Amino acid sequence: MKTYKLTILGPLLLIASGVVSAEEVKVYGRVHAGLQYSDVADDSETSIESYSSRLGVKGQTQVSDGLQAFFKYEFEVNPADNDKDGKSGENITARSQYVGVKGSFGQVLIGRDDTAVKKSQGSIDMMNDFEADIKVLFAGENRLGDTIQYTTPELNHMKFVVSYIAEDNSKQNGEAGLSIAGMYGDSKLKNTPIYISVAHDNEVAGQDINRVTVQGRLGNATVGGMYQQSEKIDSDEKIDSYIVSASYKIDSYKLLAQYQDSDGASGKLADAGNATSVGVEKSLSKQARMYFWYSQFNLDNTPDQEHMALTLRYDF
Repeated sequence: MKTYKLTILGPLLLIASGVVSAEEVKVYGRVHAGLQYSDVADDSETSIESYSSRLGVKGQTQVSDGLQAFFKYEFEVNPADNDKDGKSGENITARSQYVGVKGSFGQVLIGRDDTAVKKSQGSIDMMNDFEADIKVLFAGENRLGDTIQYTTPELNHMKFVVSYIAEDNSKQNGEAGLSIAGMYGDSKLKNTPIYISVAHDNEVAGQDINRVTVQGRLGNATVGGMYQQSEKIDSDEKIDSYIVSASYKIDSYKLLAQYQDSDGASGKLADAGNATSVGVEKSLSKQARMYFWYSQFNLDNTPDQEHMALTLRYDF
């Protein structure tokens, strides 16, 4: 399987480099790494970490008037991997990978992609890809294979996304799942000053979820919040989680702040508690930026932890 992952990337990059025109196929990626200090249960360490560095190929072609076919192959690549200095191939894992068609009817894709509920978060997560990414305390941050996803055309800044996850997916326990979201506005807040979404998961990766997200921009400030209620399919316990976040831009700097809380064990940490984070993003160029951030976790059943990092990100 390790060899298989590597042999996929080679032909894709070869195709993108010359066999198909640059107008149809694009190679893109992100390298994001940094120096991180962590203190967990009074055990501290300093390490070099990668924060969802990735490499992808995507493209589209005109099938007929008003109809296009498109694809994406994206992999997470860990440049900081210390397993045999990265020679094992285990530093490559799958991200979104799909094929689809789009036109005036909207778009349909088949493969692996973020569910509608995950997409509904927009840009609320100021600590995305870091230790305090919302997935650590929130359920529902799923990118699943065996998926068919339909996105409606946008009308007056409103659109809907529906993800169907087939029962043969390993996280579905033999039951098909449905993820639905209604979204108003631009999630990046460039075309509209406000973004609102309402989303629901029905038996997706073992969870039923309801999620509401609101985020707005006023001048150089952006503020937002998300509320979620989740329930495991085999349990009657409902878990309430919420997050509030804010940013403020000053020239080439952006100040970041975020607080999240969950009253049950529903995220990656499998524990209840809260996380408080602050950070600074510094834009170096259109493609490069730096971050300095600090996160503190207060957890109910496991030791508290602190993390701090200085990172460099380059997008291409």
